[in-house]
Amino acid sequence: MPARSLADDLRGRSDDDLARLLSGRPDLLHPVPADMTALAARAGSAVSTARALDRLDGLALAVAGLVADAEPCDTETVLAGFDPSLATEVTAALDRLRELALVWGDDEALRLVRTARESLSSAGTARITWPPPPIEAIARDPGVVERTAGQHALATVLGVIAIAESWADDGAPGVLRKGGIGVRDLASTARALDVDERTAALWIETAYAAQLIGRDGEADEHWRPTTAYDDWHDAPLEEQWLRLARAWWTSRRAPAIAGTEANPLSDDVERRGQPLLREQVITALETLPPGHAPREAQRVVGAIDARAPRQASSQRSEQIRAILDELEILGFTGGGALADMGRSAAHDEADALQAARAAMPEPLDHVLIQADLTAIAPGPLLPDIARELRLMADVESTGGAIVHRFSSASVRRALDAGRDPAGMLDFLARISRTPIPQPLAYLVEDAARRHGMVRVGIATAYVRCDDESALLALMADPRAEDLGCVRVSPTVVTVSGRVEDAVAILRDLGLHPVAETADGQVAHAPRRRARAPRGAAGAPIARRDATPALVTAAIATLRAGQASTTSGASASTGGDALEPMPATETMAVLRRAITGSLTVRLDYGDAEGLVDPMRLQAGMLTAVDRLTGEVRTYAVSRIVAADIPDHVH
Repeated sequence: MPARSLADDLRGRSDDDLARLLSGRPDLLHPVPADMTALAARAGSAVSTARALDRLDGLALAVAGLVADAEPCDTETVLAGFDPSLATEVTAALDRLRELALVWGDDEALRLVRTARESLSSAGTARITWPPPPIEAIARDPGVVERTAGQHALATVLGVIAIAESWADDGAPGVLRKGGIGVRDLASTARALDVDERTAALWIETAYAAQLIGRDGEADEHWRPTTAYDDWHDAPLEEQWLRLARAWWTSRRAPAIAGTEANPLSDDVERRGQPLLREQVITALETLPPGHAPREAQRVVGAIDARAPRQASSQRSEQIRAILDELEILGFTGGGALADMGRSAAHDEADALQAARAAMPEPLDHVLIQADLTAIAPGPLLPDIARELRLMADVESTGGAIVHRFSSASVRRALDAGRDPAGMLDFLARISRTPIPQPLAYLVEDAARRHGMVRVGIATAYVRCDDESALLALMADPRAEDLGCVRVSPTVVTVSGRVEDAVAILRDLGLHPVAETADGQVAHAPRRRARAPRGAAGAPIARRDATPALVTAAIATLRAGQASTTSGASASTGGDALEPMPATETMAVLRRAITGSLTVRLDYGDAEGLVDPMRLQAGMLTAVDRLTGEVRTYAVSRIVAADIPDHVH
């Protein structure tokens, strides 16, 4: 028996058909509809229909427009509206429309859902060029593509590490009142990374989407690495990259506008359509042969405009160009050509790990220490070595090689954390492929000799020093007034306040103090590694994908709801579907419902459900849709049947 409504059509679909519908329109799954009637109502809603139409290419939209103009029409009428050479493509487009429940009915009576017809009518129809012209491309060496992508992926991982490590200490930017960081903080981060601000903003936003940085929640709030950062830092290189890549891929944030139209890390960087647009860009690149890059970005823009014409605009063109740049910076592409690791990251995480492992450089266990007090790592270092080296030296530049610079301050930092000079030099000798230069050995030994010459203990606090002249100079220095020094012996001065404060002030005075315990031993302070709680990070708004498990569960729910509805309908109305009735009988049912304030079960051709009629005038019924709560109008001429159920729950 031919379907008389979209709900009726859905009831007749197989589980495989429903799976394709729910996979193609994942918004229908959130939340899972209770039964087929609810599924039909949601599939026919204006918002969901517009979202589905936005994903259609120009040919499918043209087919939908023809069905709307001629409905109910048969497939032969649809095919006759296009050039015979396009018969296969037109048939596939029509099948796609039916699969997505935008067109319903059998081959002899095809109909477009009402909201799709209204949306197409309001947007108008444009002349299409089909098939769209191919993207003009440049051939590149596939090996070079993979290596280039791997280097870019490595630079991204190192950039995020550099950001997180600098934000763990005093370099952490404050949180603006409206959220995010200031443009000055972005500029200083870019300078420190030796990259442009756009790249810095992309790395910052990607780290935020991956929940590696967030707000620390303190009264004077700052952006810090989160508690998740340390585990990520110690993971293999390919896993580090894949987490960043997937976070960017699924995030609704648009890094390209961070620093220009909006502050980085602020809510204003959110753009709902970003995941879909990234998917469209990747799909366009996947049409090219392996190792081929678009000759120019406009070619990709044109391809996407042809395959999703409803969203074409100058703003989207700029977003597409930005996404192409981001794909290159993050390592999805190399020289503009889609790399294996980038293609896999968009589809299969296991394949992406394998591809990234092959493309990215192997972590190293050595550096080259030079006489200018630098240590050059010619590639990524093993996590433990990298962390220890950053304790002793500051990262000066990143890229193909990472340059670390030793200084008095960096060596003192390691000594404060409990490292001894012999152990530091032994560690550096083990990891260096070059001999330890004398200037570095002198630097470490000199810092160690001066380290702890002045000691601070608890009185409220005290300062002791074997050099009496140093204490006399301290008491005479006007900058030490805040210490409240009182000399109690030639080598001991008591001070007010905390030990930590005294150490900080003495260090600012150019001395090299250490704290000591009550028994006179050096109290090594572990390096401060400030962390934001994991929940304070920018948890990305999850894409509502139709996972196989969710689709399977949803179909089971729909079938159970269908069985329940059929049972209830049989008891109250004598059957699952309403029998068509003459317009005069329909009018009589509607008038009785309005008079008695009764609920009506309505079959409106492409929709079926319960409504509360309010007014019947000029051939139009005004009623409240009980599923959505919306007031809608119905043309009486299109109402197939109406019935007043005995019981409405």
